[in-house]
Amino acid sequence: MRLPRIFTTGLTGLVMAFAAGAPAANPGPTGMVFERSLFLHAERALSRGDMTAYRNARSTLEGYPLTPYLDHRELARDLGRADPDAVRAFIEEHDDTPLAGQLRSNYLSYLAREEAWSRYLDFADDGRDLSVTQDCQRRKALIETGNTSAAIEDMDSIWLHGQSRPSACDPALKAWRDAGGLTDELAWERFALAMQARQTGLARYLRRYLASADRDWAERWLELESRPARVVEVDVRADDHRSAEAMLEQAFKRWIPQDLDAALKGWEERGERLGFPAETAREIEHALALRLALRFRSETLEFMEGLDAEVFDDQLRQWQVRAALHDGDWETVKSAIRSMSRDARDETAWQYWYARALEQLDDADEARFFYERAARERNFHGFLAADRLGQPYRIGHQPLQLANGARESIMDRPSMQRMRELVALDRYAEARREWTRTVANMEPPELEAAAAEFADWNWYDRAIFTIARARNWDDIELRFPLAFDSVIVPGAEKQGIDPAWAMAIARQESAFLHDVRSGAGALGVMQIMPATGRSIASSAGVRVNSDWDILDPATNATLGTYYLRRNLDRFGGHSLLSTAAYNAGAHRVRSWLPDDGEMDADIWAELIPFSETRDYVRRVYAYQIVYAVRLGQDPPSLSQLLFPVAPESKLAASREDHLQALRNMREDLALGRAFCDAPGYTENAC
Repeated sequence: MRLPRIFTTGLTGLVMAFAAGAPAANPGPTGMVFERSLFLHAERALSRGDMTAYRNARSTLEGYPLTPYLDHRELARDLGRADPDAVRAFIEEHDDTPLAGQLRSNYLSYLAREEAWSRYLDFADDGRDLSVTQDCQRRKALIETGNTSAAIEDMDSIWLHGQSRPSACDPALKAWRDAGGLTDELAWERFALAMQARQTGLARYLRRYLASADRDWAERWLELESRPARVVEVDVRADDHRSAEAMLEQAFKRWIPQDLDAALKGWEERGERLGFPAETAREIEHALALRLALRFRSETLEFMEGLDAEVFDDQLRQWQVRAALHDGDWETVKSAIRSMSRDARDETAWQYWYARALEQLDDADEARFFYERAARERNFHGFLAADRLGQPYRIGHQPLQLANGARESIMDRPSMQRMRELVALDRYAEARREWTRTVANMEPPELEAAAAEFADWNWYDRAIFTIARARNWDDIELRFPLAFDSVIVPGAEKQGIDPAWAMAIARQESAFLHDVRSGAGALGVMQIMPATGRSIASSAGVRVNSDWDILDPATNATLGTYYLRRNLDRFGGHSLLSTAAYNAGAHRVRSWLPDDGEMDADIWAELIPFSETRDYVRRVYAYQIVYAVRLGQDPPSLSQLLFPVAPESKLAASREDHLQALRNMREDLALGRAFCDAPGYTENAC
């Protein structure tokens, strides 16, 4: 690269400025240090309006992967002065980047604000997808340019939606209504969609468009939405109106969680009078049975016994198993699993529970067969099955095998080169947008090569997600990296908790996505809620002045490992309960504890009512075993980690009793304290 004179004289100072003040390049992507520094210099020049310095830098950076980001920023900084031809040329030239869509969307918004409708149509009618707002702006542009008939074509697709439409759609909708496009049937259909989406404000607004014959039905539906218990009082049958069935079904299903006892009684006494078709009646019975099971009501199994087989799907069969586990009815556990679909009962969890039922019913040989099937898998129930058999845990590690030149070939892609540079500059949000577009059309071998690259860049989360897209589950080093172990492991050791457990929590919480806030508001590697982070910061020995402090991986790991320790102490040393509390909250876990007696830990974990938390616990324990391998720990045993669950006041005692029993069984326990099929970690074959 030949440098303009202005840069050769200041090169040393520029590189030093980059090293001192810019984000540190990621250890993975190497090289191009000067180009990165010059790129940042160009950005700063553009921000302060120094166009001479910017253009000199830009001309020097020709061919650098991130020059499209400079060109995009130059155009987007003042769309009013941007040459439309330059905007169009950028969109066409860089159609393979997220920048093209961003620029087009922003330019369309600008043109709509300026009411430049002819130009809007030029950019909107280019064959690319439009959002609802943009489509409605396009329709307004057609109206303003004298083509109303085209503007109101296919307006049904805009109208028929259960949510409010953007205000940009108002002109086209008005023109459509004025032209007679809104029929009584379309008016009712949208009202019904709004009610089914529980958008009662929109539904009330839509009453103005309803035919007089439909308005009374609209009032009935709105009344049942607010008072669903009235479903057994109204003098209406499911076939009295085109939406009566949907109205009555929705009301009954809303009533069930509000007052289960009353809904059960109402169904028994009035269900037939509502005139539901058989399929709808089965759906309501399904909802009643599911709610009974979720609450572990004593009459659950009896109620289910009286249902037709057609009422059951795999979800309800699984809850029948859980209700039977709760009641200790192993015969029903066995029969319910046998009644599942083949795909469901072949899942490791149900293989395990089928074996458990057979074992409890004194069929040891058959139980062993199903335990052995389950123990082949690297997951929570597979490891539990191995413990039952006294076998080592099958890790099944198979390092990635890439074709010669695969990584070089994948790095020939401009998008991969852009991602590399964005990661080096800590521009993770932009890099993830590039990733989303890039991997969408990759074949598995390409995904595997890309995952290997991302791992080398220490871009842990994308390596994990990319290898998963390739459906390659067996390279444990790619799927379970030692990410941020320099802060998580010491944090765990300081708190006296298992580092493999802390790593497993981080892997499940964030897949090591360290720089973002989740939809629920949690932050960083160990997904700390801001309020929690502030409340425990002093006790954990860190300073938290803002959310940015919580995002720092070292601070985040300190807070996360402290919080795990605190929950562990709350629950008498039960890591199972602490793990569940990390996801669902300690108050919920307390409500799930038995009132008296003890419950086997595997049964308690299966009976967690929240599917998210149930799956979370399963994954964390499976990941903990894998991270024990990765960290070179002595092989653990789930039998040592999972203690019988007791009432809160007796948790510590139940843990100690369990550990003492294990100490008395040390020889048997030793059989399970091993790994197999983990080349590079052990030569032990399964």
